[in-house]
Amino acid sequence: MYEGVIIKETLKDELLLDYLVIDRVEICRTNETIKYWTIIYFHSETIDLPQRIANAIIDDWFVDIKSDRTKYVIFNNKILKYEIENISEKDEVINYMRARGIPEAQIAGSCDWDG
Repeated sequence: MYEGVIIKETLKDELLLDYLVIDRVEICRTNETIKYWTIIYFHSETIDLPQRIANAIIDDWFVDIKSDRTKYVIFNNKILKYEIENISEKDEVINYMRARGIPEAQIAGSCDWDG
């Protein structure tokens, strides 16, 4: 089973939501171009969920999910993953995120969600 959080406004294909069991929804005001974000906390048993997310998310955004002890960081058409205890795999993912220009606060927020 996968669990994670996704911002609805980052989806180019909202049909992805059909594959999620929504646990909680929050509306968050931002200082960004998108004034409000719809934050969806979910779980899913969809086997190919990482690929479905990669196909549904807009460019320059990412989603992080986990399944058991595996963490996924998913960009548009790019899926990264690491075993939670594997520091070298985790560092590779973090370095990729930095190379893409992801802010440190977002990297920390994503990659510290290992527990």
